[in-house]
Amino acid sequence: EIELNTTRTNVEGFTRMVTSAFNYFKTRGEGHIAAISSIAGTKGLGIAPAYSATKRFQNTYIEALAQLSRMQHLNIHFTDIRPGFVATDLLKSGKFPMLMQANQVAKSIVRALNRKERVIVIDGRYRVVVFFWRMIPRWLWERLPIKN
Repeated sequence: EIELNTTRTNVEGFTRMVTSAFNYFKTRGEGHIAAISSIAGTKGLGIAPAYSATKRFQNTYIEALAQLSRMQHLNIHFTDIRPGFVATDLLKSGKFPMLMQANQVAKSIVRALNRKERVIVIDGRYRVVVFFWRMIPRWLWERLPIKN
């Protein structure tokens, strides 16, 4: 049930919200859609399969809409915001590596939006993690005991 609820929220809810914004901006002729996804979309994480899969969906959906916007000559910008672990009430019950403070993450988001960055991984430590995650071959990744 947890996996299905995650999918309903992160896929169905996300799609409804972003599609509505896209259609609104399409009629206006311009806009900027910012979506907070996650670095968890980089690789399938065994400790959170639905979460990482839905975040990958979000990354791909935004990418496809950005392409569609360009093909239709629309002035709609997209920013895919990919943070790691942020110190929020949601994460207060456990120990998470490289926990970032919400105010610092917010500053990074505002900066990325002002620059109209297409994809932003927050922060530098997570950019390094994502860089190396992408280099790990599938056969090895599936054998790694990833835990939080």
